[in-house]
Parts: sequence; C-alpha cells; structure tokens
Amino acid sequence: MQKCSLVIDLGFGDAGKGLTTDFLASQCPQKSIIVRFSGGHQIGHTVSTKELTHTFSNFGSGTLLGVPTYYTENTTLFPPGILKEGNFLKTYQPKLYLNPLAMVTTIYDIAYNRAIEKQQHHGSCGLGFGTTIARNKEEVYLYANDLKFQWVLKQRLQSIKTYYQHKLKTENKSVQAYYHNELKEYDEDFFINCCIAIQKFYNVASLSELAFTYEHFIFEGSQGILLDTQHGFYPHTTWSYTTSKNAIQLIKKHLSVSAEIDIYYITRCYQTRHGNGPMSNTEAVTLLNNENEANITNEFQGEFRTKALDHELLNYALSCDSIHYQNLKINKYLILTCLDQLPDFSCESLLQKVKTKFKTVYGSYGPKRQCIKVISK
Repeated sequence: MQKCSLVIDLGFGDAGKGLTTDFLASQCPQKSIIVRFSGGHQIGHTVSTKELTHTFSNFGSGTLLGVPTYYTENTTLFPPGILKEGNFLKTYQPKLYLNPLAMVTTIYDIAYNRAIEKQQHHGSCGLGFGTTIARNKEEVYLYANDLKFQWVLKQRLQSIKTYYQHKLKTENKSVQAYYHNELKEYDEDFFINCCIAIQKFYNVASLSELAFTYEHFIFEGSQGILLDTQHGFYPHTTWSYTTSKNAIQLIKKHLSVSAEIDIYYITRCYQTRHGNGPMSNTEAVTLLNNENEANITNEFQGEFRTKALDHELLNYALSCDSIHYQNLKINKYLILTCLDQLPDFSCESLLQKVKTKFKTVYGSYGPKRQCIKVISK
C-alpha cells in the first residue's frame, strides 16, 4: 500500500521542514522518494547528521540517506545550482527525477527579480523564483524537457532575454541599471554548459511513471502557509501554493486512490519571519542554543526575526490547509521544533489552545532526526 507523507510549515517558513523530511525518510529510505511540489531552487532546508550539516536547495532533504527527489511541474530548477550542489554531494549519489514541465530559472529571471526587489522590498530572497513563475504565466517558457536540446535551449534563452528587454521599458532607470549590472559578468555558454553537465544527476519522468517504483512518497513543502499566494498577506507572499493543495491534487491524479495520507504540520516553538512583512504582535523571546541558526540577515530578505508563538495564527493556518482536503481521510501530526531553545515553552498549554486534534505530537530538542521525540498521542 502506498503511503504519502506531507510536510507542511504552519508559519512564515523556517520551521524545520528539512529536519522533518529527513526524519520521515529515515523510516524506510530504500522505498521512499521525496516529492518537491511547491517552491523550487530558492528553498533552504537544513539537515544535520553526525558527519555533515547541509542546507538543501536543489536536492530533497532525504538525499543524505540515498533517497531520490522528484520535481513536479509546479516547481523551479536552476541548473548551475544543481551542478554545484550535486558535485558537493557526489559521495551520496544524489538523484533527481524531473517532470518535463518543471520550470527552469535563468540568470535573466534572477537579475530582474533583484532589480525590482530593490524597489519593492517585499522580502524576496532574490533567486528568481517569483519572476520565473510570472514569466511562465505570460507564456514565455523554459522547461526541464528542453535542457538536453542545445539549439532549443539557446532559442529559449533568447526568447527570455527579449521578454525582459520589453518588461524593462516600463521600469525606471534605477531598475534598468541594476538589471544590466547583474548581467555584466553573465556568460551564457556557462549556463548552457551547466544544463548539459547536470544530465548525470537526473532523469525526466512523470510522477505516474514512478508510482509503482516507490512505496513512501514524502511531499517536502516549501516556505509556510502564512506566505501562501492564496492565504498569506499581500504583497509579502510567495508565488506558490504552500498548503497541501498541490500535493493533494498530485496524489489524486498520479497515485493510488487508497493511499494513506499523513500530514506533518511543523512549527518552531516560537514565531519566525525571514524578510519583510507583518508578524503577529506577541512578546519577545530569549533563545538558548541557537548559535547555529541557519537564517542570517542578507541583502534581499533582510533580518531574521523571532517572537513568541501565536496560537491563533496556528489555528488560522490549519483552517486554511483543511480547505484543500475536504472529504478525505487524513492523519494529522504536529511537530514542534527548537524546544531546546525555549526551555520554558509549554507544549501542553499550546495544545489546549489549538483546535485541531493530532494523532501524535512530536517535539524536536535539537537539529538531528534523533532529537525528535513523541510528546503525546
């Protein structure tokens, strides 16, 4: 019987999706596959083992266990990133399966993203994810299926370059200058060579083709429900459905109708936000053991902020997600992470305020999967 585990962040991201995915993958790595169903190459999911701490962007968070990753048509790819990270992880034999319609991000998407973010300050990470989605909505495409065809690839890149030249005509001079400065050292041959070189890491396939090869499909979510394009707070949202929406649709379309569906909802024991945008007005928190925080202030996202957890925001996020699986039997789990950083946090008090009933509640008291313990059943 097929089993589907969905990893969903209840906040603004950074709750521990990498940790949770690694935890789930460890239960049966030989029969598991990670499915990236939202977001793309802008993801930063950290996994820690005895040998290595690594932040995954282009490969799923089960890679250190030998678990392959599938990218759906809702996701983005960045070939230079795949090549660099794949070569770094080569001893783990990283493996990707790409939907033929998975969207490819180019340097042009990144340059335009960064140029307009300098004006808008929406909290983008500056890696071209949103601009890639927007370009595809305007029917200017570059797909995973195109990457093996060098002449086609060059024509597609020229189309994308022309697309942004037209868009720039409506932007002010500072945006135009920033865009052209980003491309000053761009080498198109390097990008094309990366597209060719990553062929060793992937096969093009549909999810239906893999449906009977694997038993455990771990849907590794991106960002968080409070950044969702439908349920977040414009303009500080992502260009992606970060709820279980895409995953549920994929399960219905490509996998067994009798598949068991588990959703693992994740939140740190405190509120976080990396980038501009509102946070709930809760009190400040004093954290311990957080010297190795993976989120740092950067040029585009800005400051990493923390506050006390808000149970009403958790209830809101859970209610939003439940919209997308009505009439389905779902096993719901909760994982509270970073409990070692806030020793006075009361799990019992929080559970009394959260309206959703969970089959099991887990707590993580450190960065490794072995640090995840059952709190209540």
